[in-house]
Amino acid sequence: MSLITLKNVSKIYGEGRTEIKALNKVDLEIEKGKIITIMGPSGSGKSTLLNILGAMDAPSSGTVLVNDIEIGSLAERKLSSYRKETVGFIFQSFYLLPNLDVMGNVLIPLIPYKVKDKDRQRAQEILDRVGLGNRGESKVGKLSGGESQRVAIARALINNPKIILADEPTGNLDSETGKSIIELLIKLAEDGKTIIIVTHDPRIAQVISEHPLGKNIWIKDGELSEKPTYDMFCW
Repeated sequence: MSLITLKNVSKIYGEGRTEIKALNKVDLEIEKGKIITIMGPSGSGKSTLLNILGAMDAPSSGTVLVNDIEIGSLAERKLSSYRKETVGFIFQSFYLLPNLDVMGNVLIPLIPYKVKDKDRQRAQEILDRVGLGNRGESKVGKLSGGESQRVAIARALINNPKIILADEPTGNLDSETGKSIIELLIKLAEDGKTIIIVTHDPRIAQVISEHPLGKNIWIKDGELSEKPTYDMFCW
């Protein structure tokens, strides 16, 4: 049974002669507990698709269902709850706050709801899980790129979301560190999370395609395919 279903989803920016179709009548189904890569060159619509799945943007037309709930029809208050409880975001640039230590950065999503002792305990458990159990009091400026991305993953997990949306999560990392981050995301899928990774790195696509829970989706000019119908090194 699909956790996520997109039906005839389009996203259009501008109008008239300046109109750009970032997504063009996209149909997509993603099952719970899968790890998906969305592959494609820059400007292909990858990040637009991720933003729509995360309710950070709305489609121009079509339907987005998550757990059989049409998120496009939700009021803003319920959309905020969806973003808090259902999805966790991981970004290429980490977006850590330098004035907070590692623990403080992990707890950022909970600040509007008053951080409790049990939240700190959960944050410590997550830091243990991502291999940073002894770094809670470290300033993020002292971390390596890989450690910073692990903090970002821990932050995405603090609300125990069903879906993790990762936008180029290895883009600022060296090859070995990037590989360790992908291995961590695969482990989260094995534990029941649904992971969607936007990337243009064919090495990630290969690793995911070889995993029983993995699947690659290709996108170009806003249209999806389950096979690479283009040479990603050509225009």
